[in-house]
Amino acid sequence: MAWEGFFSAVFFGGLIVGIMLVFLYEGYPILRIYRSSGWLTIAGFLIVSAIIYMTVVADWIVPYDPFTLNVGPLLGPPSPEFPLGTTSLGQDLLSRTIAGGAIMLQVAFVSVIICFSIGVPLGLFASYRGGIVDNTVSLIMNAIFAFPGLILAIAIAAILGPGVINMALAIAVVYIPSYFRVVRSRVITVKELPYVEASVALGGSEGAIVSRYVLPNVIPSAIVVMSINFADAILVAAGLTFVGLGLPIDVPDWGWDLTFGSHQLITGAWWVITFPGLMIVILALGFALIGEGLNEILTPKLEKGV
Repeated sequence: MAWEGFFSAVFFGGLIVGIMLVFLYEGYPILRIYRSSGWLTIAGFLIVSAIIYMTVVADWIVPYDPFTLNVGPLLGPPSPEFPLGTTSLGQDLLSRTIAGGAIMLQVAFVSVIICFSIGVPLGLFASYRGGIVDNTVSLIMNAIFAFPGLILAIAIAAILGPGVINMALAIAVVYIPSYFRVVRSRVITVKELPYVEASVALGGSEGAIVSRYVLPNVIPSAIVVMSINFADAILVAAGLTFVGLGLPIDVPDWGWDLTFGSHQLITGAWWVITFPGLMIVILALGFALIGEGLNEILTPKLEKGV
């Protein structure tokens, strides 16, 4: 198992480094043109890639089993043996911090895929078709959008119960309207352009017009929403686990460590809540940087105030 973990670490590490080198090489002209926007995107990708790599090879690099109790003193402060300290159950906090991002990343990726797969096609075809279809779907999306996101996610998670898929579904329902609204606004603008109207006049089918002329103009905006959605999904997933509606209690997760740490903070054990909280903030910041950079790169008109 040790050799298997070693080769996994080397493989995924080399894969991520290779992707980042290609991205830097291919993106160098973008960095010269967009400068700060390009560097924001690069910084975000580096942060997210580092955390994903740490999570993928967690089984090989953790000093202790994150599930094991009493590997050290109860609520032990950071020390050479336990660099991030221990929890109230004697678990190594460094091991739990390294392994705790796996479930959160799974929830974020699944929820974003669900949001994108439903929100984009729904906004694309409903807004292009217009009429009663557009009005009905818009009414439903606006009704969902009117609810506070975290409250709605808590309500749905309470109904569905704990689990990765259930958490992802709860988060997806909250953010599908964001994709729909952005895509709808773009489609309403694009379908009035002369080349789209010319294609309609020449007898082009609705599917061909949408896929060849409308969709390429919608995808950049949807990608920006997706990158920002990752940051929101991370925070909402942590919030759901924090209130006890996310995952089983025996799963290493940053949200659970926040819950345990909040109970121990008044005793002076600041490290239990600090380090998992920092990891959540750093991961959300990485996705937010990607979204901010891509927003300025893929929608350059915003930079000119148009």
